Amino acid sequence: MFLEKTDLNQATKSLFYAAQAVIHHIESQGYKAYIVGGAVRNILLDKPVNDIDITTNCLPEEIINIFDRTIPVGIEHGTVLVLWEEYQFEITTFRKDGDYHDHRRPDQVYFVSDLKSDLKRRDFTINALAIDESGEIIDYFEGQDDLLQKNIRAVGDAEQRFQEDALRMIRAIRFQSVLNFDIEENTLNAIHKLSPMVEHVSIERIVIEFKKMIEGTGNSKALQIFYQEMYRYIPFFKCLKNDIKKYQIHHATTFEIYLGYIIFCETNECIKRLPNLKISNQEKNLIKTYADIFRYFNIPGYSIRQFVYRYEINLIKDVLKFIHHEKLDLNNMIDIQLLKENYHLLPIHSRSELAINGHDLMIHLGKKQGAWLKQTLEDIENEVIEGRLTNNREKILEWTKQNV
Repeated sequence: MFLEKTDLNQATKSLFYAAQAVIHHIESQGYKAYIVGGAVRNILLDKPVNDIDITTNCLPEEIINIFDRTIPVGIEHGTVLVLWEEYQFEITTFRKDGDYHDHRRPDQVYFVSDLKSDLKRRDFTINALAIDESGEIIDYFEGQDDLLQKNIRAVGDAEQRFQEDALRMIRAIRFQSVLNFDIEENTLNAIHKLSPMVEHVSIERIVIEFKKMIEGTGNSKALQIFYQEMYRYIPFFKCLKNDIKKYQIHHATTFEIYLGYIIFCETNECIKRLPNLKISNQEKNLIKTYADIFRYFNIPGYSIRQFVYRYEINLIKDVLKFIHHEKLDLNNMIDIQLLKENYHLLPIHSRSELAINGHDLMIHLGKKQGAWLKQTLEDIENEVIEGRLTNNREKILEWTKQNV
């Protein structure tokens, strides 16, 4: 079967032709080269292609010699980055992997001379496809059939693939979600059996895959598998104590909203476990904010005005969308229009808009800085937000005489 290049969109076509030019240059030196992996899969699925990987029987040192601009990004594993026109391509020598003692990376790799041996080591049949310079699709493991039948199936023996690299199990459910495919029975059974091995995978890699999985349209099926056994061996998730069925959502969402929902459902113990995910402080703060917004829609701790003042309206809308999609039954549901109206009624939208500051208060009251100052500013802020105090310097200073 040959690829119909006319079916490609303009961006993919430009990238594809650049890759073919690189392949032609390699083959002009007497070697063989192919487009391989996820780019082939996405082209056949008519999905966006952001980068293209190339595999070849040319050794890394020779790749460096025959191209003017190269970066040896992983030369010990046979990979060289080639800069061609405005594009860059990872070019990797045909290889097979040695033993995997850490269930993550091969102890060593061996360069081989044939494409089939290289494709045989890959994770899933839909990622073990190649395209040659003429556009012929090379498929040794029935990957095209799996694409048509929407199947995620391991190349060869599934248990062996997952014992080699435990990350592949999480990648399987990520592909299931993103592509909205099903996982083939033997591959699925191997995932259930070997789930404890995900403890060998770094949390950073797990989080990368989990973020993509939770954003996929097929995340419901993927989460069912995740919560059967796998979650018990992953930091943060292993702390869950509630009925995990409530975490098997049915619509695509973001990692931060999803974890905010989990923390809302769980106890403060889960908040303490957030650092175990090794995510940024910005992500952690956003997760905590989403959890607070969920709590407000269940049991409000302050007025609507205080709510829309404390939290960005877009973040509130994100949570409302999640609640609507998942049909959550919360106690304090408020229409978004009412929230917007209260937001527009706010006399200020941040403390910086107050007509006074801490320095003004210290001079006016003749007091030194201390805990009283922070509390007084908060009290003034709240009075102004609620409309009980005009945001006017003289009015505020008069208020302090009676209340500080």
